[in-house]
Amino acid sequence: MSETSGPAAGTRGLSIRILLLVLAFLVLGEVLVYLPSIARFRLVWYDDLLQRAHIATIGLRGRAPVDPLLEDALLSAVGVVRVRVERPEGTVVLGPPARVDAEVDLERTDWLRAIVDALDALRHGGTRLVRATGPARMEAGARIAAIVPEAALWYEMVDYSRRILLLTLFLATLMAVLLLFALHRLVVRPLQRLDAQVARFRAAPEEALADPPASGRADEIGALERQFAAMRREIRELLAQRGRLAAVGAAVARLHHDIRNVLASAMLVSDGLEASDDPRVRERAQRILRALERAARLCESTLDYARARPPRLEPVPVRLAELVGELAAFVRDDLRFLVEVPPELVVRADRERLWRALLNLVHNSEAVLPPGGTIRIAARTRDGRAEIEVVDDGPGIPEEIRPRLFEPFAAGRPGNSGLGLAICREILRAHGGEVELVETGPGGTRFRLILPDHLVCRESAP
Repeated sequence: MSETSGPAAGTRGLSIRILLLVLAFLVLGEVLVYLPSIARFRLVWYDDLLQRAHIATIGLRGRAPVDPLLEDALLSAVGVVRVRVERPEGTVVLGPPARVDAEVDLERTDWLRAIVDALDALRHGGTRLVRATGPARMEAGARIAAIVPEAALWYEMVDYSRRILLLTLFLATLMAVLLLFALHRLVVRPLQRLDAQVARFRAAPEEALADPPASGRADEIGALERQFAAMRREIRELLAQRGRLAAVGAAVARLHHDIRNVLASAMLVSDGLEASDDPRVRERAQRILRALERAARLCESTLDYARARPPRLEPVPVRLAELVGELAAFVRDDLRFLVEVPPELVVRADRERLWRALLNLVHNSEAVLPPGGTIRIAARTRDGRAEIEVVDDGPGIPEEIRPRLFEPFAAGRPGNSGLGLAICREILRAHGGEVELVETGPGGTRFRLILPDHLVCRESAP
């Protein structure tokens, strides 16, 4: 069996299970209707019998004794063994005494008792003698008691039950046909179409032209179709992002290789510059070398991100004031850069990666700030944790991209690639911390980097 045939077979199995469930409830409903109806059938049958017995004795008033032949004829015509009619002016008795197996009083029978007695009568198969008593409807004050063979009632109850069974079977068959048609039209066919869509999407997820139009249904099937359509769009976006990440990885790999070559050449040159008598030359040579090394590490970390590899941390004690101070050289000259970090605050972290996380946030702010704008970095400890805030007075982040701000290529700020915040979060989470957007709006944006308490050093950094 092919994989695509499984869901279609599942829909057929589902329709059969629904059909069987509906038929089971239908049969249960018929049983719940049948039980009181068979009980009522039995009570009505006994009441009709008693009224016929009463009618048979009306002409016997004042006649005593009754001719045996007439007595037998009346009892046979009514279908009883013995009849006793009690009137205010006297009592009429027809037939000999007989031992009875059960009794029924039509005036003192509740519905539950009547149902139990009816099922009991069916169980005994018409072999009992039953004494039935009840009032005479055509004569006030008269009461009738009759001893009745239950066989005739049993046969009529069986015939009545057979008719109920045939009616139930007819209704069940009709219901099954109609329900199968409705299920196939309303459930099975839409699920089969959805199954075919899933198979086509699985075979070629990039081809959007194969997507069928939405059915527009407002029920659960329509909701499922809309959810699947949304999932297709999201998966295609992820596939496109994966392609872009692959391209980024290839480009960064080449760039990393080239920078490594440049770095090797620069190190040879720096060896000569470090021998210079001019201290400014030596200092600038060191700065150039550090910048090239940092660029190589940036390329390497970006390549790791594109390959979905977790950052390889090398934690060391880091004095945050010095680390943040190094960012000033990478901020535009027309911006104000403020540092509010206690000089004694030291954390144990990967220095280069933490520096890169801060640099990404600074570049995000720098991309939207006009000349004269301000970037402020403040740090403090709270509840044992280290908190670093990067604040700017720019125009804020647009509302529509905030939910996906930390996703790759979300482009949180104009002019950015969209990887900065994603890499920043990855670096902080690798340290066991987190980065969050505290606030944003026309008055500026505030990001907070949180490092857990076990990374806060109590001693001074070297």
